[in-house]
Amino acid sequence: MGMPLSPGRVELFPAVKPKERLGFPNIGARGCFLSHYRILVDASQKKLSNVLIVEDDLMVSPDLQRYWTTILGALESQDWGIVYLGHIEKVPEDCKPQLMPFYQPVITSHFYAVNGHVIPRLVEYLEQVQHRNPGDPLGGPMHLDGALTMFRQANPDILAMIAYPNLGKQRPSRSNINCRWYERLPVIQQAADLGRMLRDRLRA
Repeated sequence: MGMPLSPGRVELFPAVKPKERLGFPNIGARGCFLSHYRILVDASQKKLSNVLIVEDDLMVSPDLQRYWTTILGALESQDWGIVYLGHIEKVPEDCKPQLMPFYQPVITSHFYAVNGHVIPRLVEYLEQVQHRNPGDPLGGPMHLDGALTMFRQANPDILAMIAYPNLGKQRPSRSNINCRWYERLPVIQQAADLGRMLRDRLRA
């Protein structure tokens, strides 16, 4: 993508690996939640103008470079809060490349950006989520994408947008959140990883 690693610009975050789930659906879900949360805390403390969060299994669409100027133009012309560049929502037929306001839940959180003026509010909300009981109507421990959706619902003044077409999908890979028991066995794990790699190459 022409974006080399650079301190303060493009950085790798060492994932959080908790030992207890503490109300979250599972340990992996809590680790994912805490990883995103700590990135946002860091962005808030540094008072960044915005932050783009990319998970390590992202497959970037070739359309991203093709439509990048269109995407930037849309962001610069609106007071956006959260933008989902990667998602699994259906793309409207004959839809031109654009960012569109989106009010529905979004499943996945592998490729999204948060505007600087929204980051402190989101950090505060995610902090509260961790201390509530599971199932709390205000939002208790849950998967991150659900927390982002509930945050948006609790803050309707924040403009959420979604990219059409989808600019990045998740590579089929062994999940750290919902890992099947048999994929923890060394030989089966290696065979499954090889199968996914071959499938990806055939699709490409």
